[in-house]
Amino acid sequence: MTTQHNKQKLLPEQPFDEVLELVQPMITSILLRCHIYKDFEYYRHVASIAVWEAWRKADQSKGLFSAYIYTTVKGEILKELSKEKSFENMNTPMDNETINYIRDHEMNERSPVLIDCIMSHLKFEERKILLLFYVEGYSYLEIAKELGLSVDAVKKRRTRIMINLREMLYSTDE
Repeated sequence: MTTQHNKQKLLPEQPFDEVLELVQPMITSILLRCHIYKDFEYYRHVASIAVWEAWRKADQSKGLFSAYIYTTVKGEILKELSKEKSFENMNTPMDNETINYIRDHEMNERSPVLIDCIMSHLKFEERKILLLFYVEGYSYLEIAKELGLSVDAVKKRRTRIMINLREMLYSTDE
């Protein structure tokens, strides 16, 4: 199989850098076919690692090298998408539960100390995400623009922050 890049045939004997350069249009095509329109660079990186694995394990006697690269790259991207979806399903924080816990304990005299203590353990960006989301009522898109991040990055960070907050809150009860 030849690539449209420079009509050169892919061979496992070629240097990896050359192979990676030749398959860039293939990677772009796979990413678009998998409907990846965000975190493009991350998935391009996953694809590059898959190309390296295919290049390392290639065996001419088992078929076309380009077909092997294609199936390896597509398989790794689909596996990564599956992991991400699984993570989102398993680790979606129960926002109301955590926020209600804090509100319910505001009557307690240690609440301001507890909230200050917990907030002091957060990084500046984490505090800002929480304040913008819960206090100011910003949407994910507005927070992303404010912080110069992607919407997906804001969602993931908020999820991680909420998980960490819940762990901190429950560890202070013990």
